[in-house]
Amino acid sequence: MESKPYTRTLQDELDWKLLDQLHGVVAQISSFCFEIKKFCVTTVFVVLTLMVKFTSDKLDHSIFVAGLVIPLCFWFLDATGYFYQVKLRGTMESIRHRLASRDVQPLVAADGAQVIAPARGSAPTHQRVVAAGLNHSMWLYVLLVATDIFVWLLYLNGAIK
Repeated sequence: MESKPYTRTLQDELDWKLLDQLHGVVAQISSFCFEIKKFCVTTVFVVLTLMVKFTSDKLDHSIFVAGLVIPLCFWFLDATGYFYQVKLRGTMESIRHRLASRDVQPLVAADGAQVIAPARGSAPTHQRVVAAGLNHSMWLYVLLVATDIFVWLLYLNGAIK
């Protein structure tokens, strides 16, 4: 059986254009999330250093509160970006299926690889929100918060002054 060459329809062209645009947005959000992590670490160290200097090199609870609040705020911002990345990848997967259904030849990935697992893109909103906040890319915030709590407990118990 001879296969005919793939010819794009107007709808195919529009879908490919949308797929390209969504890919660009996902790449920008991903880059933004990486920059958020770098900015978080920088902000924590700068703010804590300034606070120590403003408290005459004495530790107090405000330093630990700032050390907790800063990463939590950045974590929320990063999780929001992650949530929308997943949402957009789900849309991209729908477009890939639409393109594939209009042509018998494989599109996007010859091995049938998906842009994102359908379950991730179509999960209930509360599951997607939890997954956005608790995933492997958020370990930095867990580490910062855990370190802050650990050192704060040392301070409260008098181990550090």
